[in-house]
Amino acid sequence: MKAFEAEWRARFERFGRTYREEHAISGWSAEGLARRLRLFGQVLAQMPVPEHARVLELGCGPGTYVRYLGDLGHSVVGVDYSLPSLHRAVGADEGRKGCYVAADGYHLPFTQETFDLVVCIGVFQAVCRPPDLLSEMVRVLRQGGLVLVEALNATEVPAMLRRLGEMAKRQPPRLHTYPAARVRRWFEARDLHVLRRVGVFLPLRSQPAIGRWLDHPPVMTLLERAPLASLLLAHAFWFVGQKAA
Repeated sequence: MKAFEAEWRARFERFGRTYREEHAISGWSAEGLARRLRLFGQVLAQMPVPEHARVLELGCGPGTYVRYLGDLGHSVVGVDYSLPSLHRAVGADEGRKGCYVAADGYHLPFTQETFDLVVCIGVFQAVCRPPDLLSEMVRVLRQGGLVLVEALNATEVPAMLRRLGEMAKRQPPRLHTYPAARVRRWFEARDLHVLRRVGVFLPLRSQPAIGRWLDHPPVMTLLERAPLASLLLAHAFWFVGQKAA
């Protein structure tokens, strides 16, 4: 368990030292980051986030979402354990749209009920105790506050095939994925009411042209409304939750 997290921490530190492109620092493809950022804007616009909200991004990497939220007028704090990534974030934030803190997500250096919104994208796959991470997010979230959390989908066909290959070779998983129902239970156990579950649909890195097909609104509507298609084809799920008042 500890080795898994240590490997990912070393990996993110290496990404921060080595790469300049934000998607590479975050460990995404360029397509993966671009699609997530577009989806983030769509989902955020439909969330009851107050104006000038206090926002925490846990696992901010190079600060992409911090700057996006800062542009909307929110007061944003980006937290990450990778100092090289945080240096990249500070360097890219010329307008000082956010502030950046080096910290471990299991022990956030903030008092209870500090934030109106907590965002955590691209983190659960690299940790061993996501429920504990979620508990810490809830601790620093005000009553009635919102969370947006991403979890890689364990029932996606490519994810299942990858895991079968790892098991056949007796290799530990390189990424942690989770069934959507399990993540929902984590939310409910912490008095987080799930407002929405949003599928993140990405083309394979070897076939980026599929992304143009995914951009057609009827296709996305079909994927979102067909439960089985969503469970089998979504690369990840975003859970939007609200803390009980």
